[in-house]
Amino acid sequence: MNQRTAGIFLAVILLIALGIVVLWWTQQDRPAAPGQVAAPEAPRLEGDEVLTDLYFQGNGGRLFVEQRVLPVSETLEERLSSLLEAFLLGPEAENLYPAFPPEVSLSHSMVTAEGVAYVDLTIAGQNSNLPWGSREEMLAVYGLVDTVLLNLPEIQGVILLRNGEQRSTFGGHLDTTRLLLANDDLVADRLP
Repeated sequence: MNQRTAGIFLAVILLIALGIVVLWWTQQDRPAAPGQVAAPEAPRLEGDEVLTDLYFQGNGGRLFVEQRVLPVSETLEERLSSLLEAFLLGPEAENLYPAFPPEVSLSHSMVTAEGVAYVDLTIAGQNSNLPWGSREEMLAVYGLVDTVLLNLPEIQGVILLRNGEQRSTFGGHLDTTRLLLANDDLVADRLP
């Protein structure tokens, strides 16, 4: 075997070894990145119901968990749609506030093979930004994002659309052109 053939053989062996290491690395379970929460498996109740956590704004400018029982759905997209509809209805507790005004509704939602949820919200008669301050906008957007990602571990991130388009912001402050990830920094430890 000459030097050139030996070099090619060594390069092929190294590429195969590198491929094996990369494949092994991508299959490993890793903890959530700082500022993110690993999504727990939703507890199933008797029959066809599941206990979910919805994240709503409360006093003190934080998100608070309101547990809600929802019907079990067959597909991931049905679970996503059911969860979003419950979230958009607003909280049942008197000391929590709805994230979005009543004229906001779910137009469509879908999940890609890569685990990205596209959520299209319809805002009736509204083409401009919602009249929010920066904290209200952050709590509304991350209330929705945390509700999705912390209940549906198959979903890795959320892309928000408004009236069928991805806009730069919902209220003029928070960049919504990127993939949105869960943010537990806004979640309070307990109800107000």
